[in-house]
Amino acid sequence: MTGFPEDLFTQIYRRAPTEDDRDRLLRVKAGLGLSPRDELWPVIMVLDYYDRAIRSGRIDTLRYVDRVLDELRSIPERAGPIAEAEARKAIARIIKDASEQIARTAAQKSITTADRISRRQLIVAAVVGALVAACLAGTTAWGMYLFLEARGLCAEPPFLTDGGQIGCFVQR
Repeated sequence: MTGFPEDLFTQIYRRAPTEDDRDRLLRVKAGLGLSPRDELWPVIMVLDYYDRAIRSGRIDTLRYVDRVLDELRSIPERAGPIAEAEARKAIARIIKDASEQIARTAAQKSITTADRISRRQLIVAAVVGALVAACLAGTTAWGMYLFLEARGLCAEPPFLTDGGQIGCFVQR
């Protein structure tokens, strides 16, 4: 066993891990001294996923900007000396429009991803909260039973009444 959580990786990334993914994350594990069952694994993997998504978005944005700038550089050469001033104005307008479009697209992708992850975390928190509340209620009831049994308030062990409630005979 490599100590690498394949299922957790597949759940977060929605794909199978590559050898590079395994090596990178196992180096992080070794550097932090984590065990295969450490609770920090999901946090590290989600942070790594965000890091990869942000880097990918930055690279795509830079490629798009380079492509737009290459197109813009060729406009004055094609327009000729007479239309150069108009071409420069057009370039300024295109740069403005492209930068606004890039900003809108990047913001929308960030908001959509954050909303999806927030909903998932809210559901997980609600389920965990319900389980904790149920365990706490059960533990409290059991503790009360043990307390009453230890104090000897009941002459006999508690029993269920016809109405479904717990009852006991009290010693005087």
